[in-house]
Amino acid sequence: MTPEYRPVRPSNPPAFNIPGIVLATIALLAAIHFVRMNLLSEDSDFRVLLDFALIPACYSLPIQECLSRPSGADLWAPFTHAFLHGSWGHLGANTLWLVAFGTPVARRLGSGRFVLFSLAGALGGAALFYIMNPDLLQPMIGASGVVSALMGGACRFALGAPGQLTSGAIALAPRMTVAQSLSNRTVLIFTLIFFATNIAIGSVGFGGDGASVAWEAHLGGFALGFLAFGFFDPVPWRNTHH
Repeated sequence: MTPEYRPVRPSNPPAFNIPGIVLATIALLAAIHFVRMNLLSEDSDFRVLLDFALIPACYSLPIQECLSRPSGADLWAPFTHAFLHGSWGHLGANTLWLVAFGTPVARRLGSGRFVLFSLAGALGGAALFYIMNPDLLQPMIGASGVVSALMGGACRFALGAPGQLTSGAIALAPRMTVAQSLSNRTVLIFTLIFFATNIAIGSVGFGGDGASVAWEAHLGGFALGFLAFGFFDPVPWRNTHH
């Protein structure tokens, strides 16, 4: 095993045991949203969105609002958009999925790799969203790309793990190759439902709070998490084949 990876094998793991890095992530997202909703003026919050949300048109068109952004905004926006949410409902939905899929991934990767993997998921979601909406001026925000990447990563070891494994043992389950994952019935059905649902959402433009759903970011994040999980996985390759 790599030196920094120290898996824990509790004999009787508690029923409710969320990794600290997942709780810290949720707390950070909630704190940011609380500040935006309760402590910032409308103008100040607009400035936050302009400077930290992903605005595809800012990469493609000479728009005055985009020119007023800090010089580094184009570099950090593909990551910082994931820290902003449109409503408490939006944040709550992402929190539920973050707990469900972030827990097994965080246990397996450890805190440092979990953070890097999550940032990569944000970038993957932002990339596909931009590719499909290069001239869109509306800001794209939310951790959905990150959550989707965690789903994709979980497909490589957790969803296809034997049902009798404990939550702690799932973190050490063999990592499947991409081909093996797509040959696993549970993973294949989950992936097909995920893509079909998001494509359907995109086709009807469904969304809450007067905003559309960034389904492209969901697909981009999932694809990156699914395909690139092996680059972040600290479990030795020899332990992935039995």
